[in-house]
Amino acid sequence: MAFGVGPGGRVRPFGRAEPLRVPTTTGSSSAEAKPRPTDRPILLLSVQRGTLSIELDAPFAVGPLVVDDLAIALPSVRFPVDLTGGVTRFRHRRGVLGRLAVSTRTEDLAAFVAPRARGVLGEGTPEIGIVAAELGLRVGMRLGRAALAFDLVIAPNERDVRLVPERARGVGLGAPPHVLALRVLAEVCRPFGRLAGSAVILPDAVASLVRHVMPAAGARAPSVHGARWEAPAVEEGSLSLRADATASPPALAAAAIRAIEQAELTADADAIAASGDLEEARRRYLLALERAPRHPEISSRIAWIDVAEGERAEAALSTLVDAIPAIDAGLLGGALLAAIGDEGGAVAAYARAAHAEAFGPLAALVWLEVARISSELATRLDALDQAVVRSPMLEDARWARIEARLDVGDAQGARTDAEHLEAAARGPEARHRIWSRAAEAFLSRGYVAEARVLFERSLRYAPDSPEAALGLALSLRAAGEGRRALDLLARAASLAARAGRNLPSVEIELARALVEHASDRPAAIARVRAIPPGLVQTAEARALEGRWRAELGDLAGASLALARLREAAEAVSPDDPDRAAAVAAMLVEAADIEENARGDLRAAQRHLGVAIRLRPRDRQIGAAFRRISTELGRVAPPPQAAPLPVAVEEIAPSERAPSFTPPAPSVEAARSMEEAPTNEEDDEGDEILVERLTDKLRANPHDHEVALRLADALARLGRDLELFALLSARIEEGGDEVRRELWPRKRAVLERLAETARAEGRPSEAELYEMMAASEED
Repeated sequence: MAFGVGPGGRVRPFGRAEPLRVPTTTGSSSAEAKPRPTDRPILLLSVQRGTLSIELDAPFAVGPLVVDDLAIALPSVRFPVDLTGGVTRFRHRRGVLGRLAVSTRTEDLAAFVAPRARGVLGEGTPEIGIVAAELGLRVGMRLGRAALAFDLVIAPNERDVRLVPERARGVGLGAPPHVLALRVLAEVCRPFGRLAGSAVILPDAVASLVRHVMPAAGARAPSVHGARWEAPAVEEGSLSLRADATASPPALAAAAIRAIEQAELTADADAIAASGDLEEARRRYLLALERAPRHPEISSRIAWIDVAEGERAEAALSTLVDAIPAIDAGLLGGALLAAIGDEGGAVAAYARAAHAEAFGPLAALVWLEVARISSELATRLDALDQAVVRSPMLEDARWARIEARLDVGDAQGARTDAEHLEAAARGPEARHRIWSRAAEAFLSRGYVAEARVLFERSLRYAPDSPEAALGLALSLRAAGEGRRALDLLARAASLAARAGRNLPSVEIELARALVEHASDRPAAIARVRAIPPGLVQTAEARALEGRWRAELGDLAGASLALARLREAAEAVSPDDPDRAAAVAAMLVEAADIEENARGDLRAAQRHLGVAIRLRPRDRQIGAAFRRISTELGRVAPPPQAAPLPVAVEEIAPSERAPSFTPPAPSVEAARSMEEAPTNEEDDEGDEILVERLTDKLRANPHDHEVALRLADALARLGRDLELFALLSARIEEGGDEVRRELWPRKRAVLERLAETARAEGRPSEAELYEMMAASEED
């Protein structure tokens, strides 16, 4: 069949509502008789304004994008023309792109981005939230307690598309948020996009799309010469871009132009920051700030680098406030104000940022920060309520509110939150974990009856869980049902053994129950002794073993167990205050056993020395260490035997004056003392001098001159242990002036003790002495 007009005739134009459709298949059967393929684009022929075109019959998905419209003019085709064969007849002709329209739904884009953003915030795939905005998109992502959000400006330029992130912000990040935003964009757009300074460029995006669509449809890619992108069109839940051969250069909004200008200003610094060299990037940002003084975004990026590097809060705040008040700087301002101790300012900045934040999970995490730093209970509870409202599915917010409600006695509200968590959980394992954790929270705060019910509910989902059986047993024991608790603990141990698991907590609690309710210390010792080294519970197991062996009269075995306790305590960090306090209490008990049951002062001193490393400000531990050290100096004071160092800031007044018991004076020293009683420093023996000055200091503990003369005499005698006790007491009694005067002497004593300990093969003691000598506070 031929289609055309006679001489002098006119071709009737076809509008877009009624295009000429020619089937792409040949034969007598109709196109509707066979299903159209769904794995490639479907094309049709169209005639408009006397020009034959190839168009897209239906939208075709390309990843998260949907090609809604595609028209390729065939200007080389002249009428009349034979259209038999449809698109197949013309697919090898090189056409010219007339128009191209693509769109994306934000939910499809979020599903596409999530797996490609894996690893940016940590191990695992983050939760992604994307909403359409005036200039492009607002992007948010969360993984655990880390969240990142930024605004994405979509700025077409001829056939390229620029993606410019700005206002990047976040919490719990290990790098500046703008750097992470650039990395996310680069990963998502790979391999079609490339990172160029402050933006990700999709070069010649028009050609890239048609080269993907047309070959997939079995047709030749057209020329895209003259095609330009128009400004993006934003609707609720979607965003679309259109390119047209007749379009004018894209008319961008003023805010988009500002973002592009800012990206060009910081291009070098952003590229270096994205590569990981934050110090050089900071220098480049400062150079950019010289060209654009008080630029808010550049100042914020410098401050974010200082926050990421740590211990630069003052410098970061100084940079920030030159451009914008800290309270108006959102999450960055809140973080900096919290770092310098301004609780009120930090709470206000965080609250303002959370109210303005579009990404709900990030807003909820900001409210959790408010709850964490706030000292007012009402502010904390309100912040947790806000966190739950902004992100009801955020487990951290629910758990934080459960604990806060229990702290104020709202057990019913806490249980309601736990029920919400159960409703959101999927599978019996997840629900078992929720009720176990909730029961532990109730039990730790003394809600024994409620904890018992919750542990029973946890066992409903996992009846063979030894952890749940252990929790129920602890609840019963707290309620006074010790015998039933013992039976449950034995069952928990049996369940753990049957599953081939080693649960030290079960073994320890069963051992305690054997002692308390069955008076079976040997069996209890066997239980705790089986706990291997290197675990969190190892120290407690060794302490209990030492206690029970001492109660049985096995003092040698008790001493050996307590020595292993000290070894386990060496691995505990003082930065973990709760665990450090618990282990320090065990060491104090160990020292008491060594001193009173075995009479081994040296072993007691070692235990207390490790306890002081864990709790350097504990008054009672310091007093006990000083008392035992003085006893050791009185009983056996070999000059080379250096005691374990101690750093105690507060000692009871009654214990501050050291006790000295010098040896009896020689006859020659007594005679010289009688001949020259007025010049005792020059003529008396130092041993006699120490005795006399000690008596004077006991009579008048506030005589600073006598204390200094006594310190000189002890230093000449090499009695560094007593000198250390004297100087520590004087520093604690005096003010800053006395401390400045005596601290150099005390540091010299510590250095000598460290040198002696290291020479005698006691490196751990030497390290503690050196740590004390290098510190600025006693």
